[in-house]
This record gives sequence, C-alpha cells and structure tokens, in this order.
Amino acid sequence: MKLEIVQNEFMKYWSMAERVTGTKSTMATLASVLCVADETGVMLNSTDLKTTIRVKAEGVTVLEPGKAILPLKVVGELFKKIAVSPFTVEVDNEKGTISAGRSHYSFTTYNVGDFPDLPSPRAAEEFTRVSAGELSRVLAEGGIAGAPNEDFPKYLSGGLMQIAGGELRVVATDGRRLSLSKTVIENADAASSAREMLLPLKSLEEYQRILTSFAPDQEVEVLQDGAVTYFNMPGVQYSVRCIDSKFPNYERILSDTSTTQMQAERVGFMQALDRINIVVGDNSRVVILTLSPGAGMELSGRAPEIGEANESVDASISGEPLKVAFNVGYLMAGIKAFHGSDVTLAFNGAEGQMMITRPGGTDFIYMLMPIKLKSMDASETAGES
Repeated sequence: MKLEIVQNEFMKYWSMAERVTGTKSTMATLASVLCVADETGVMLNSTDLKTTIRVKAEGVTVLEPGKAILPLKVVGELFKKIAVSPFTVEVDNEKGTISAGRSHYSFTTYNVGDFPDLPSPRAAEEFTRVSAGELSRVLAEGGIAGAPNEDFPKYLSGGLMQIAGGELRVVATDGRRLSLSKTVIENADAASSAREMLLPLKSLEEYQRILTSFAPDQEVEVLQDGAVTYFNMPGVQYSVRCIDSKFPNYERILSDTSTTQMQAERVGFMQALDRINIVVGDNSRVVILTLSPGAGMELSGRAPEIGEANESVDASISGEPLKVAFNVGYLMAGIKAFHGSDVTLAFNGAEGQMMITRPGGTDFIYMLMPIKLKSMDASETAGES
C-alpha cells in the first residue's frame, strides 16, 4: 500500500478515527487505525470494541492499493507533526515508511488479520432518520444529566434513545437529576408502539462531536439490530454496542404541577451562577435562590473560611415566594446545556423537583432535586465550630 497525503485535509478524517481507538487496551491493534486503500479511495477503520467508526478519508491519493494497520503512537504522532505536505506513506510486509521532503521515518506495523472483526449493519433495521443538527441538539441536551463514568447501575452511564409519539427522545439520569430532549420525526406514525435503545453516553458524546463536521440539514440514518446501533451519513458509519440494562420509567416522575414559576435571560443567569461558583465551587457547592414575585431573584452562596457571594438577577416571577437551594454545578449544567435565549424554571416548594424548560416549549426538560436548607445550615454550622 502506498498513499500520498495532504496533511490539512486528511487529518480531519484521521482525527475522527483516532478518537475511537482503544488507547487504554493491552491489544496493540486497538490502538491503531486499519487503513484500506483501493480504486474507490481510502477507508479508515477503528474500534475500542464498544464503538466503531468507518470513515472515508479525503486529502489522500492511492498510489498503490492495499491494507495496513497504522499504530497511533508513532504514525499518528508523525502525521500531526510532519512539516512537509504532501508526504507519502508506504507499507509492505508489515514494514512502513513515511517520506516527507528530505525526511524519512520507518515503523513496524501488525498483521492485518489481527485487526478485530467489525460489526456490520447487514441484518439491521431502520430505527429513524433525523437531521444532523437536530440529532446533535437532542444528544447534547438529553445526555447532560447522565453519569458516563458510573458502572452500576448500568443505565446511569447510558443515554436512552426512544421513538414514541412521533418523536425522537434522548433521556439520561444520574439519580439526582434527569434530562430529556426531543424532536419531531417527519413522517413518523405517532400511534406506533415505542422503540428504544440504551447507548453509552461517552460514545454519544463522541458522535455529537462528529456531527459538528456536517451541515445541520444532513440526514442521518439510524439502524439497529438488537445489539448494535449504526449511525450512517455519507462517508461515515459510526456504530455503538447497546447497554444491556433497563432504563427507569422516567415519565412516572415528571410532574406538570408547580408552586413558583420564573423566567430569566439565560446568559445573565448563567454568568451570575458562575460567579457564585467561584466562591462555593470547592466547598459547599450550594447556591440559594430567593424568589419574590414582583421583586426579582436573589442568589447567594457561602463557603466557611472563604467568603460569601450575593447576586441580583432580573427575572419574571409568579406564584408563591420561595427560598430554595441547589448544587450550583448541577444547576449551571442544566442552564448551559440547552439552546435558547431565555430559560423558564418551575419549582415545587423548597424540597420538590425543579424543572428547567424553554419558554413556551416542552422539547427540553431538565429536572433537578433541591438541597434541603436545614441540612445545609447544619453542615455550615459544623464547619464553623
């Protein structure tokens, strides 16, 4: 195999493949990219056994067809740092050479037969079709409340992708909060039975990054065969192994009732919380919201032996007056995640669930449980004694 590579163009596709490799695995072939070159072009393949990508590269010319496993540790780093473009890569009998102007580098590769078998969508059925822009949005908003690093229960590290009521929904939870984002699927049968699958949040986060490389109106075909989900776009196939676990019935815990309602400008609210977090982020991590109908919102945070922070934020408030406390990081995450200029918060007293939504919309919900003020006051008193 022999290739001529234009660095700036090619590295976009190499990076997609590189991020899906199993760099922490003891299998050397998982920390590599399988390159297949023929008369149609160059296909880059990589996997960590849970997630797999096949991407057709641009910025590369096939001088001699063939297959080769290219190790990231040497070849990948050289691809990034070579100062001459274009350059050539040649592999023959598991021995490789990179030639860039007057510089030459040699490397050892692996037997192509040692690369793991990759999943195939031949037996998969269509799950849905959705635009890249909408899929990126629901993945970003719907996955924000999950716990990607939690191993048990398994569903905490996953995002539920569900087709129900003519909508694509993405839902995640870490047990203390829940996020839900949805989009209408064109030509979907709203009366058809629900279909769902649970996918690793880390894999969904990586795919969201890939989606940003495509036009928002680019259609994504989603296929499913029971064990593996496939996301297909021109030149890129991304597949993810499903999590074998049952996601909780999230609809049972969502409530439409509220005692206090508030609407505020999202960026200003976020900036005020960020400043509060400077004081409390490494200590109590608690922000207190004092809501007074007709008088706006006051934010406060206190960290023993560090200091206090107080902010006033313009807001439209209706319902009952309320004083309520939240983990500032969790509250910021929900407000930061969704797309929109204003944010609506609906409260159920000082100890009931709080819901963040877009004004006048139900396509995004972020539910967060408050911190009990009595327990917080007790912990602060203990810290001062």
